[in-house]
Amino acid sequence: MCGLLVDLLIAVKERLPDRLKENTGYLLIAPAIASVGVMVAGLIQLTYISFLTFDPIKLFLPEPSIKSYLTIFSRPVYGTVMVRTLGISLLVSLSCLALGIPYAYYLVRTESPLLQKILIVLALAPFFIGEIVKAYGWLIILGRNGLISYVSKSLFGVELNLIYTPFSVYLGLLQTMLPFAVFVLAPAVAAVPRETEMAAQNLGATPLQSFIHVILPQLKPGILSAFLVTFTISATEYAIPDLLGGGLVDFVANQIYTVLFNSLNYPLAAALSIVLVLVVSLVVYLVLKIGRVGNIFIRGG
Repeated sequence: MCGLLVDLLIAVKERLPDRLKENTGYLLIAPAIASVGVMVAGLIQLTYISFLTFDPIKLFLPEPSIKSYLTIFSRPVYGTVMVRTLGISLLVSLSCLALGIPYAYYLVRTESPLLQKILIVLALAPFFIGEIVKAYGWLIILGRNGLISYVSKSLFGVELNLIYTPFSVYLGLLQTMLPFAVFVLAPAVAAVPRETEMAAQNLGATPLQSFIHVILPQLKPGILSAFLVTFTISATEYAIPDLLGGGLVDFVANQIYTVLFNSLNYPLAAALSIVLVLVVSLVVYLVLKIGRVGNIFIRGG
């Protein structure tokens, strides 16, 4: 079906005038431009609302005000939630790299087709399980009567209740984000020629030395891509912190929900959204600046 569609598009292109043939590339990126345009329009609308005045009856009044931003920066709770969001998201992203790099390497480099298929299926499996189902699975495992508590009680006589803690939120996010990291890193590993490893080992390097000094530097674009993907998704996560945090380990998205639906303070919720976007964008900019990579998605294969 896809082949027929491609053939149809090629046939249509060949029938176009020469002037239109030169601009057919713009048609391919039109959906992306439209998608980005919708998001930009939404951000503009949020920015506008964030500078309005909150009113308990009318929700907001068309009177310019920076009270929402002053509230965010004057109340310690919002700073605490922002630091928690960035800290756990950063830890999740680094953990995804630590686990995802070797996983992606063996996924691409293994000589066994069977093992490669098993690794692919294991990496894809989390995508077939809903986020809510995975979160409830961790609730069962980490609870006072869960598997970890049972093992701890059997070995050490100590009951453990790890739910509604930063650790439980970290585990839930790690399970969700790890497949993203693996499938971003795998093309980067595949783009590294096997001959470079063979050459390094022929010159006396051990497999570990060739991996650290030859392979990893060439994976830099893929590593930065995986970090940014996992970090940005984690920092904007709502469901996992809500279910596994139990209101005690809220992220910024949870605060936005609470402000919006409990007090109907639209300007404050919009201001929180804009601050989160700006902070995450700043982190992305710094990572790209420090990494000194221009277009990581092209160079990463």
